[in-house]
Amino acid sequence: MLYEYPLDVRMVYMGGRQHPKDPDPTFNGDTTARWEGDTLVLDVIAIDERMRNFGGEGGGSGWFPSAQEHITERITRSSKNYLTYEVTIEDPVVLAKPWKSAPRTWSLAQEPHDEWGEVFCTLNQEPDEYKKIKEHDAQTKGK
Repeated sequence: MLYEYPLDVRMVYMGGRQHPKDPDPTFNGDTTARWEGDTLVLDVIAIDERMRNFGGEGGGSGWFPSAQEHITERITRSSKNYLTYEVTIEDPVVLAKPWKSAPRTWSLAQEPHDEWGEVFCTLNQEPDEYKKIKEHDAQTKGK
């Protein structure tokens, strides 16, 4: 899977591949997938414990997972132009019961000339760093 933001690639293994016995945690986890009728079911484990889960609109709540987190995602092409997505998160260390999202339907329609843009994060300190560089350059320009 390729994500426009934050320009990330997620490996999804199809074809009966099983999760490794002792996987190294990563931010996207280890994902295997299978078809259940017309629904793609993604099974995810080994998610880095620093990867915060967000629940609810606007990301106002959320939690950090344990090493036992297990995620099941279901993606269904409900029509030519729409995908329906559901996710269930299980984590017996952090959650009292599995957390399940409501189904969300996404339109695949886009403008005919849309292109993906580059999106990247910067540190908040960068503007101050640029000021320091400019001040330093101004002070040393005459030397």
